[in-house]
Amino acid sequence: MDMSLVLALLAVVCALIAMGFGIRIANDLHSRGLQANPLFTRWMIFRYLAVYRRVTLKETGQVGWLYHGCSTAAALAAVLALAAILTRFL
Repeated sequence: MDMSLVLALLAVVCALIAMGFGIRIANDLHSRGLQANPLFTRWMIFRYLAVYRRVTLKETGQVGWLYHGCSTAAALAAVLALAAILTRFL
């Protein structure tokens, strides 16, 4: 299997994990009484991340663990996608 294909598949897996964290964040915000729809997570993930970060920081003094998981998975997906593109064309 080609290295770029492996990296691309890992990027897709990380993106799906980030989407799962985004859905959990939307559900958490909804359970706290804030307006958040898990079906719109794909389009509004950055807004939900910012709101979740602000709410958890205000409540507990620390950022919630879902924020860290989602941002880490999304950043890893971006790095892996870039690596897949670079290995494909270089």
